[in-house]
Amino acid sequence: MISQRKLLAVRNNGSLSRGPKTPEGKARSSRNATRHGLLAKCVLLPHESRENFEVLLNQYIERFGPLDAVEEGLIEEMVAAFWRIRRAWAMEEDMLDEAVEKQPPALEIRRLQRAFSELAGSGQIGLLHRYESRLSFAFQRALVNLAYLQHRDLPNEPKKSPVSNETAEISHTFIEPGKE
Repeated sequence: MISQRKLLAVRNNGSLSRGPKTPEGKARSSRNATRHGLLAKCVLLPHESRENFEVLLNQYIERFGPLDAVEEGLIEEMVAAFWRIRRAWAMEEDMLDEAVEKQPPALEIRRLQRAFSELAGSGQIGLLHRYESRLSFAFQRALVNLAYLQHRDLPNEPKKSPVSNETAEISHTFIEPGKE
């Protein structure tokens, strides 16, 4: 248990810090946001393309232009959720194809309906849809949080250089009336 006095001293010293001053310290600090590669390793299955995943990740990074590791983390969450949603769609397609093939000859829509009923009765489709809903929620939550960070002036937030007056005007729409 840390004493109250020591806790206050740590907080006071931390509030005085303004980051590294020396070139060595700045170089060390610049590596703090180095991407670790763990995300791709835990999201990808052995048969999935790492190159395609990295292309998708880079497209999101280019689209949203993260300023720091916090924003990049939210983008990684979005891409991981999107990747897994696509996997769920592929699984659903495969499950339905397999179940349709087991159905007796009939109109294709009737075979699909029977296959769907069979899968729904077993709980497989319901489980997959719950999984997809959870991933969709994770994607949306990360997107909303990223939009919030990119349009608010928060303490210790890296500052974007204004591109035009139009950009500055848009950011004011997020400020509550009377708080300008």
